[in-house]
Amino acid sequence: MRRVSKLIAAVLIVIVFAPDSVRAQGGLARKAVTELIDIFSKRSAKEFAEIGGEKAVREVLEKAATEGGDDLVRQVVTLGKNNGPRALKALEGDPSLMTKALRSLPEEKITDAVIEASRQPSLMAKLVRAHGDDVLAASARHPGIGTQVIDEFGGAGLKAAKELSTNEVLLLAKIKGFQELPQAVQGKFISLLDRDPRAVTNLLRLAAGGTAIVLSADFVNKLEDEMFGKDGKPGRMTQTMVTYSWIGGGVLVAALAAYASIKLWGVWRKTKNR
Repeated sequence: MRRVSKLIAAVLIVIVFAPDSVRAQGGLARKAVTELIDIFSKRSAKEFAEIGGEKAVREVLEKAATEGGDDLVRQVVTLGKNNGPRALKALEGDPSLMTKALRSLPEEKITDAVIEASRQPSLMAKLVRAHGDDVLAASARHPGIGTQVIDEFGGAGLKAAKELSTNEVLLLAKIKGFQELPQAVQGKFISLLDRDPRAVTNLLRLAAGGTAIVLSADFVNKLEDEMFGKDGKPGRMTQTMVTYSWIGGGVLVAALAAYASIKLWGVWRKTKNR
């Protein structure tokens, strides 16, 4: 009984003599919870229920208060007001990290990034932690598949998501068996993808016609040969690029010649008329 009394007394002392900033911080978080619950229940009741309701809001704001104090709580509230309940879901994995990442985006891109991050908040936080804030914008460019490709292929997947169209990224998302490859073969494929994402997706399309493809060591070696050649001979992609360069150059020369001919014809006609 005495031990219980001492424990209660200790708790009361902590509460009474706690720094004003600590008590204020807790008060702000509680006030923010009430404010957002009121807003969400009126504006987006269905979405509010889907993210986990009052419990989810309280957990995110309490975590924000612990990680970043009043300033972070205010930033979370602003994101919630501007982007709805999904913003709280998007921050769930790591409120401090994800708030910073979202606030680094241009205003017009935040909503799309919030939607994408809210699909798998823990995974998104992990990827942002590993590869930086660019993950958010790159994932949002390819809803539903951008995050998957970055998770599967790391930095090379991020580069592909930033440079390629969604149809091209979809070819990478359809790849099967990458994780089952030996580490050396995985590293080779990552190196090829990082070096030229578009060349890799073009060859994947040629090999499988846009359907899912199962990677093997043999296929990755052939991919390398097609891209960069073998035994001193240029690969198919190199030959194709050279061919296109010649065709492009020929078209340009022909166009310039035609333009010059037209101009000369005009000059000759004017001279003749005179």
